Amino acid sequence: MDKSVENIDISAGTVELLTHLREHGPMTRSEIGTATGWARPTVNKRIDELTAIGIAQPLTMPSPTGGRPAQGFAFSPSCAHILAIDIATTATTIALCDLAGRPVLVRTVSAGAENEPDETLDMICGAADAMLTGKLASRTDTGAVIGNDEVPVTVNDPATTDEGITATATPRLFAVSVAVTTRVETVTGNIIQAPVMQHWENHHLREFFADRYHIPAFIENDANARALCKAYQLAADGEHIVPHLLYVHAGMGLGAGIISSGSIMHGAFGAAGDIGHIHVFGSIGEHSLCRCGNTGCVEATAGGWAILSALQAQGKPVHTLDEVVELATHGDIETVQLIRQAGRLIGDVISACVNMLNPSCIVVGGELSHCGELLLNGIRERVWARVQPLATKSLRIESCNDEAQTGIIGLAYAAIDQGLTSLEMLQDFARQQ
Repeated sequence: MDKSVENIDISAGTVELLTHLREHGPMTRSEIGTATGWARPTVNKRIDELTAIGIAQPLTMPSPTGGRPAQGFAFSPSCAHILAIDIATTATTIALCDLAGRPVLVRTVSAGAENEPDETLDMICGAADAMLTGKLASRTDTGAVIGNDEVPVTVNDPATTDEGITATATPRLFAVSVAVTTRVETVTGNIIQAPVMQHWENHHLREFFADRYHIPAFIENDANARALCKAYQLAADGEHIVPHLLYVHAGMGLGAGIISSGSIMHGAFGAAGDIGHIHVFGSIGEHSLCRCGNTGCVEATAGGWAILSALQAQGKPVHTLDEVVELATHGDIETVQLIRQAGRLIGDVISACVNMLNPSCIVVGGELSHCGELLLNGIRERVWARVQPLATKSLRIESCNDEAQTGIIGLAYAAIDQGLTSLEMLQDFARQQ
């Protein structure tokens, strides 16, 4: 280890400088001094700390007066990567993202929450380790395949050759960020009381990934991760993030991610957003038995698993939500009726959320959102009818059409937002040099 790096003592001021560079872009020493009020020696010291660990880099900036170019400093997102792992019901997406949240290498394995934890984790770690040891080709538009046809490798941004990962590079990790299809206890990161992932309960995923890769690990609910991604992506010009957004995941189950004042709302213990277990407001579905053991949960009538069960009871040969979507888009009467009914029931729940939370944007994702307007029309109908006018004044309701990428990018943002503002994590990062 270089002695100049070994002796670095990252301070709270250095974290503040990193935040300025991330939010405002490249800055000269004078601009940093003006923005922070620091003396020149302090500016120099903190710049040196960031450049020594590679998280900032010098660059030439044009002079605002047209004179001699000035030396500036910029955040360097390619200096390390986030290992993002999105564990869905039947498959898992694994990606390496840079510190700006951009995926540079993505792989999917055919195991997820429905499989036994050890089986899924073995497949995840096998794929992740191959990516991290540079055994996968990373500069191809057509992708590559390792092992079998079910585990394709995809490069999302082949244009970033200089900042991306090459086949011989060993990526440097900053954090691991994992999404699961159920609620996560805030303090421990454990899956608890999970009807969807019962066999994963108290499986200590945070400790598992932190111990394996020797870096901090974050565990997040999948709807929360997607909400965070959309809050950044849909921000208007001049906005850093949409401060108030509701993401509704309509898949096998129903859940929501809530962005409030620019941050994920977890609640006291991590249970915020569990809208699938709100009781339906009318007679439809009030006696339906839910997977959680209660009756009348909206998920028991409008969730994907409930729709699948209803169609199978009618003799329809459907086994996946993709097949349900296909029936609906081809105009199967019974399926269309169930999807429209689901839209109205979900709309009732969303209406209550809007009256309470007053988001400016609602994004509907999950497999059922692929039914398009069949689902969204019912949601909009109930929201416009039941929400107070002030709350709908500028309200947008739209679908999420890039589910997999949204989850991965949201996971990266979740780790970046926490990690790059944490003095402890930056000190650990400096010690890894």
